[in-house]
Amino acid sequence: MNNQKGFANVVLIGVIVVLVGVVGYFTFVKKSEPIIASATPSLSADRKSIVANGKVLLVIDDDAIFNFFKTESQLCGGYNLTSTPDRKTFCENKATFKSKTRFTSIVSSPDKMKIGFTIESDTLSPDKVVGIFYPSRSTNKIHFLTNYYLGNEFISFSPNGINFVYVGGCFEGYCGLSVKNSETLADKISFGGGDSGVKYTFVRWISDKEIEYKAGDELKRASF
Repeated sequence: MNNQKGFANVVLIGVIVVLVGVVGYFTFVKKSEPIIASATPSLSADRKSIVANGKVLLVIDDDAIFNFFKTESQLCGGYNLTSTPDRKTFCENKATFKSKTRFTSIVSSPDKMKIGFTIESDTLSPDKVVGIFYPSRSTNKIHFLTNYYLGNEFISFSPNGINFVYVGGCFEGYCGLSVKNSETLADKISFGGGDSGVKYTFVRWISDKEIEYKAGDELKRASF
């Protein structure tokens, strides 16, 4: 009789352990779900934030964005820092930076786990910079893809989000097209740029690995 009770207790303990494990697993999975899984990211009314599910995913004065403009955009170095009366304040004061800078547009990948963005500022308008944002990553969330110059634009992700295309390398009204892998940012293919003397325009994705584009007025296709 005691052996039967002991066996029953062992079984009961086993069942409890299994139930605790199952509940813990589903709790972990629920907490681990990206906050954008059920909603397409969008821009706030003032274009200062990217939001989803009522949560702010990225703000325009995020340190990575502010520091890019301050150290890599060439707006805030050497003569440029003092070229206009308000440039120094723009480069060194986050509140001023935020008031003058905004997201021009954003594009989310089909799985909503990646967001391409284009940023502009009242400072040296209408130049723009292009980047990509990974909301679910804990580090290296933001990567800039171009310098700050006229004509840059994030275009779109491929049908399954494997790759993306953007306009960059612009100079004197001529821009190139670049396609990168959306996870590794490895270069897939690129066309032209400011020194080509030809304007390249994206037309459409044919598949994840093929696009249609224009070189001047000539319609072309490229696989990668």
